[in-house]
Amino acid sequence: MTMPPLVTTHAIILCSHGGVVAPIPGQAQVSIAGGLVLCEPALVGAPIAGCSQPPTPATKPCTTVVSTLPGSSAPNIQVAGRPPYLATLSGVTDGVPPGTIMVAFPGQVVVQA
Repeated sequence: MTMPPLVTTHAIILCSHGGVVAPIPGQAQVSIAGGLVLCEPALVGAPIAGCSQPPTPATKPCTTVVSTLPGSSAPNIQVAGRPPYLATLSGVTDGVPPGTIMVAFPGQVVVQA
């Protein structure tokens, strides 16, 4: 069984409308292929730029990651005391209606959970 790669600061993480999430690393000790490993809760509060959801009285573009969903990290692995995010991560944004996030590229493909 192939496990998903760990996510680094070199990852491409997008909202469901094509906006790009700018991860905020929560640790500086562990890197893979030049990118710091992202761990819980580093994506919560991360800014999103370029969301194509139009601002109207009934909608709002995604600007921030609100939460990540269960199964987004590897609970059996610890990096700097926290579970690292996996390429299968998902989450919710502050868009109206709420958007979702997904990994388009994890930032590296060498280390898997």
